[in-house]
Order: sequence, then C-alpha cells, then structure tokens
Amino acid sequence: MGLCSILAFTGCLDLELQNDPNQVTEENASLDLYFNSIQISYKNFSHQASDQVMPAVRQRAMTGGNIYESAWTPNGYNFLWRTAYAEMLQDANQVIAISDEQGFPYHGGAAKVMKASVLMTLVDMFGDVPYTDAFQGLGNNNPGPDSGESVYAVALGLLNEAVADLSTVGATPANDLYFGSADGWLKAANSLLLRYYINTRLVDASASTAGINALVAGGNLITGAGDDFEFTYGTNRANPDSRHPYYAAQYETGNGPYMSNFLMWSMYLEQDVVDPRIRYYFYRQDGNVLDEDQFTLDCVAAPFPQHYPVYMPFCTASEDGYWGRDHGDNSGIPPDGFKRTVYGLYPAGGKFDDDSFASTKNGGVDGAGGAGVTPIMLGSYVDFMLAEAALTLGTTGDARTLLESAITKSIAKVTGFGAADPAFAPTQGDIDAYVANAMGRYDAAADDAGRLEVIMREYWVASYCSGVEMYNAYRRTGYPSGMQPTREAISGDFPRVMIYPESFVNLSSNGNQHPITTQVFWDNNPAGFVN
Repeated sequence: MGLCSILAFTGCLDLELQNDPNQVTEENASLDLYFNSIQISYKNFSHQASDQVMPAVRQRAMTGGNIYESAWTPNGYNFLWRTAYAEMLQDANQVIAISDEQGFPYHGGAAKVMKASVLMTLVDMFGDVPYTDAFQGLGNNNPGPDSGESVYAVALGLLNEAVADLSTVGATPANDLYFGSADGWLKAANSLLLRYYINTRLVDASASTAGINALVAGGNLITGAGDDFEFTYGTNRANPDSRHPYYAAQYETGNGPYMSNFLMWSMYLEQDVVDPRIRYYFYRQDGNVLDEDQFTLDCVAAPFPQHYPVYMPFCTASEDGYWGRDHGDNSGIPPDGFKRTVYGLYPAGGKFDDDSFASTKNGGVDGAGGAGVTPIMLGSYVDFMLAEAALTLGTTGDARTLLESAITKSIAKVTGFGAADPAFAPTQGDIDAYVANAMGRYDAAADDAGRLEVIMREYWVASYCSGVEMYNAYRRTGYPSGMQPTREAISGDFPRVMIYPESFVNLSSNGNQHPITTQVFWDNNPAGFVN
C-alpha cells in the first residue's frame, strides 16, 4: 500500500513510514494472504453498503431522521469509505498487479470481480467518486471525484478482463471464502455484467440489449443456490466474532435497529396470502401489541398521520406482534427492546419464528447462532433482472416465466436456510398459493408498466438485506409505487444519491459535498420520480 491516502480518514501514519504495518503489502505477505484480505474487506463493504441504503427503500425502518435530508449524516459513511479506499481497493490493486505479472488468473480474476463490484456500488451510492487520483499517496493528497460514468467504464473493463482470466486454468487460492472454484467467480463476473447492463439501460438501451442477449446466450450466469454469490458467517462468538453483524446486534444484549413496518405489513397483510418467507425474515419477541401504553409504544398516543392512506400501517405492522417503526419515525426510544421484532433466521442466522415470542437477548445462544449470509448476487436476482430486461428492452426470454422462476428460487433459498419448526414452516401449498397470487397480479396488469411493477414489488421482497440492489431498482423503475410515506407530511427530497462521507469532504480540498437530489449518471428519470 502507498503512503497514507487522504481517503483513509483516520489512523494516518507518520510520513516517514512507507507502508502501514497493519495492512497487507507486497513485501510482507504472500498472494494468498492478500487475497484473503480483500475477501474480508469486500464482505465488510458489501454488508455496510446494503445496511446504509435499506432504510431508503423501506427494507428497514428509517429512524435517523423524520425527513430525508436529516436521515443520513456524513460521518455515517466514514467506515464504508475507508473500507473501500484504504483497504479493499488498495489490496485488490496489489493482487491484480502480482497476478497479472506472475500468472495467477484465478486470484487476479476474482480480485477484478470484487474491485469492479465495489467501484460500481460506490457510483450507485455516491455518483461521482475518486478513482484516477485515489491511490497516489503523497502524489495527490486531494483527490477529486471522477465522473460516475467513467468509473463504471473501469468496472466494465475489469469484469471483461475477469471473464478472460477466469476462463484460464490457474493455481487455486488457499482459501476462497465465496466459491472454491474459478467457475463460481466466472458466473459472478457475468452476473455483475448483467447488473451493469440493467443499471445503464436508461442511458444506453442498445448496448444493454446487446450485452444482456450475449450473456443469456453464453449461459454462464448464477442460476441457483448452488452458485449464489454470498458471504457465509460462522458461529464463533469471540476472538474473533465470526457471526452475522445483525445477529451480534440483537441476540446478545443490544436492541438493534427497528424493522420496517411497511415491509412486514406488505408480507403479512397486503396480499391475499401470507408471504412464506416472513417467519424466516423476522422473529417476533412479543405477540400482542394491544396491551401497550405510551411508555412502551410511544405512538399509541400519537394521531394517525392524515397524509397516510387508510390501509397503510401505523405504529406497528399488525396486532400480531410485527413490531417495527414507520418510515421516518425518529422519535425517542421507549423501553421496547424486549418487544420489538428482530432479524430472523434468514439472512442473519437468528431464530425462526415459531410463535414462541421469547426474548432474543440470551448471550448469543438462540437460533442458528449467527451463521447467516450477506447476499451479494443470487440466482433469483439474476432472473428478476432478466425479467425486467425482457419487459423493457425486449431481450431474450419471457418476462413472465423469468418472474415465476425468480420468485420460486427466492422462496426455495429462504425456506431451505437452516432448521425451521415444521409446525410453522410453510407447506408446499402455501408456497404454491403465494406464487399463484403473484402471477395472477402479473396477468391482471393492464400494461407493461403494471407488469413491471409486479416484478419490482417481488424483487423488493426477495432482495431483503441487499439494499443496494433495490435502491438501484427503485431509482431505475420507480417501483414499487405506493411505498409508505414519511411520518412527516413534508418528507423532503428522496436521496437520489447518498451524501459524501465526512472524511472525503473535510480532508480533501476537492471533496465538495453534493445535494441528495444529484442523480447518478444512469438515472435520467425526472426529478421527484421517487419518494
């Protein structure tokens, strides 16, 4: 690694030191150790990126502020920024350089996949981001942002290089934490190329159409649970804590975040059938919210917001214990830590909801012990993107068939994740009824806009805890429409980008803050398109 970059906002070294002794360098580590380092950094980045944007798309409650402009703060992104620039990308550059020079196409190809994914996600979240001047150390202490379009182009080049690398026989890394085969990484590279083309379809439809058709013809995409791109956590409690971060936050002594009332309501009450994934996504600690007062459920005394549709959840998602918060409810924290709904078996490795309604603050002994996953690119996501492409671009494939496949894969993934009480687990009849309901809504849609809405609504539920996936899809399509508004009648502007981190704005003279109304280069939809 070079000298302390301005992007590494804390812990900068004495300028006499050429390398950070806590980071992997070419001189003090093998290629496999470099590779292991970037895999861990990549997991940390992917989880944190999703975590930051989930509240915007109602996959978790937005409680940081009651309007969009106050819901996120610049210092909230410092860890993500440091993980990307001072850790993952720095070490990935070293892995790629060594691999290209010495002939390790497996290591280099996988590193290019991860680097491209991080670069695309940085653009998706922040728009224009540093790249050209980002890794020069003292050569440039004030890196400014490159255009998002140019950084996306770098990512595209890396993914195409990765496809070539991973198609070549090479030495296998000692510790591949994601796949264990070059073929798995090759499918990941192709699937991330699909994400590139679906994100850019609004600004270059012809290139997206050609690119997606070529990927479908190649047939080497992620297709199911056997080759899903995800990081799998362990159950070790300390030294190190290898458990899913959400499990550690809610199955020890902490309360953790509030779940989204709107998502829980949508899965439990909005449709004619209950979503078969709900008992895996959420665990209810309290099955009755009717006997609460303003000290335990502070919105009991608050009036129903007049700007809410009458069917919209308020205060809790239901009377049956789905206890979260509404969008933009940043009121004080009552003594509800033993009552609020928490993350369940999937993907956090917590408890399957078996109507036991017990506290999860038991020192990390409940459920799957934290053996969860951070989903990055799943077979169901691929089918959802292909369904969108078929409907909007006319690419290869039938949108309806792809939608049904996507829903079926998602449900199979979730319901096959860990042990569930058979008395409460969904039956095949329950699953079939849910799929039939979704396909019925698709068939009843009056036009392609209505059909796209069904695809995106199902994608929203299936991509739970993959916040960037739905943050992109929401800005790209405007669906699902009718999302729960903020508790305040005047919400402010929806964040078309996230604000820059404090570390970039304060420590680089070229790091000028931008408003949240700034649009990513691939988002050419009108202002006010989403809310």
